Amino acid sequence: MLLKCTKKNKVISKVNKEASEEISQYIETADVKKKEMLQRLRDFLNRDDFELTEDWKWRAPSFNSNGMVCWLAFFKSHIGLNFFKGALIEDLYGLFDHSSMDKGNRIIKYKTIDEIDENLLEHYVNKAIKLNIEGIKVVSKKVEIEVPNDLAKAFEKQTMAKDFFMSLAPGYKRDYIHWITSAKQEKTRLKRLETSIEWLGQGKKKNWKYQKC
Repeated sequence: MLLKCTKKNKVISKVNKEASEEISQYIETADVKKKEMLQRLRDFLNRDDFELTEDWKWRAPSFNSNGMVCWLAFFKSHIGLNFFKGALIEDLYGLFDHSSMDKGNRIIKYKTIDEIDENLLEHYVNKAIKLNIEGIKVVSKKVEIEVPNDLAKAFEKQTMAKDFFMSLAPGYKRDYIHWITSAKQEKTRLKRLETSIEWLGQGKKKNWKYQKC
């Protein structure tokens, strides 16, 4: 169900009318430290001056203003705050995790509550909101990923694994490729290759065990 209302001449959309309750329940499933971090970030994003609308997207909290602005989730070792148009936001304070860059998305990872600095984060949220208001979109760039010979050969007999791998974003493809090619022994590499094919055939990303949503 799509609910719309106008606020200061802006259109605010809410896809899931139960989103706020879903988010509250989601936060309750985290451990004590992550729960405190999630609630602090949620309270910050719900500041009146941002005028963001809570939504429930991909089984995790998202915050919208003229479209999706950011997405909040907890993982095994960190809290992730992902900006959908982060590639267009100046990383003024060096908060983005550059090891997790993919398409237009940029993520900020927090491992402790002391790392959360609302004064710095305000820059990123305001820029993200402005991009949506102005209708600026991320221009997708085609990224070529070189597949190792042994993985390419394995794909010849495992078409389901190949099809899922090819559907992945470049960053997720690199996760598998780096894991395989970083093996120091041939025996380890073969085992990782075998496991990769198994997981890909099941439609799993490399770090599926650590994903909470």
